[in-house]
Amino acid sequence: MNLKNIKYVVDNSEYVKISREKIKEFVDNFGENTYIHWYKTLGLNLSEKEKIILAFLIESLNFCFWKKPKWKIEYEGRIINGSEALFFSLIKEINKNKSFLDVSQLSKINETEFSEIFTAIEGVIPLLKERYTIFKNTVNIISTKAEKFYIELFAIKSDEELLKYIITNFVDFQDTSIYKGKIIDFNKRAILLVADLFYMSDTINSKIENINALLGCADYGIPRTLRHYGILEYNEELSFEIDNEIEIVHNSDKEIEIRANMIYALELIKEELINKRVIINSLELDNLVWNMGKKNKPTLPYHHTITIAY
Repeated sequence: MNLKNIKYVVDNSEYVKISREKIKEFVDNFGENTYIHWYKTLGLNLSEKEKIILAFLIESLNFCFWKKPKWKIEYEGRIINGSEALFFSLIKEINKNKSFLDVSQLSKINETEFSEIFTAIEGVIPLLKERYTIFKNTVNIISTKAEKFYIELFAIKSDEELLKYIITNFVDFQDTSIYKGKIIDFNKRAILLVADLFYMSDTINSKIENINALLGCADYGIPRTLRHYGILEYNEELSFEIDNEIEIVHNSDKEIEIRANMIYALELIKEELINKRVIINSLELDNLVWNMGKKNKPTLPYHHTITIAY
């Protein structure tokens, strides 16, 4: 992870800036927050290898849920949308078919069967063809590697090494942009996958001491929340486009500035929290701020970008 290049974007931003004053206000009112990884809330009884396959499936497909009408599913009487709907669509399939996470079974799923996993009560899951292609690529790589896949994963000894393994072997997880001549690494879904593997696999957890070297996950939910709290400030042009739900083009300067300033703002928040003796890593903070957005439901819109990156 290269925070120096993220700061380069922050220092040269034309459309987005960070309010340090609002960060202090935010931290002063941060309150008690406990991080719990989503898998621990599900009560599933999976083998370690099944957990790893589930993590790869979820994060390979975890992008772009904002399109209207929003894709919604029903799960145990609840109406769910967004990334949660993705999680629970796969959980429903696991509950229905105990061999679902067998790679040989996953390899046989055609596009129609794949689409049926995400049956909705409203809307359709966006970018279905792109999702199916990424699903097939991910499953095929794991299938081709066979047992070597787990041997390689279990030999990794740091969060940065695991991130590199994912983006090297699974190119659909690569997420980089060029900003004013510099390569900016975001790798949002790959970072989420590192966190999932760390918290879900006992073997990986025992080999990797922590995931403190990783930065936050540049998405569209957290920038909206940080803007709601006045931490991210957009200029008049960008504010108009986002407030009127005009598409922000993927890899444009506007989009890159939103994502980079979001990541850097989280680092500044983390620094302030650590000064107050709240020990937290970037990914834990990322999750807590993301959940704030889910609970508080800011009235401001997301920035709308069509992308497989987030």
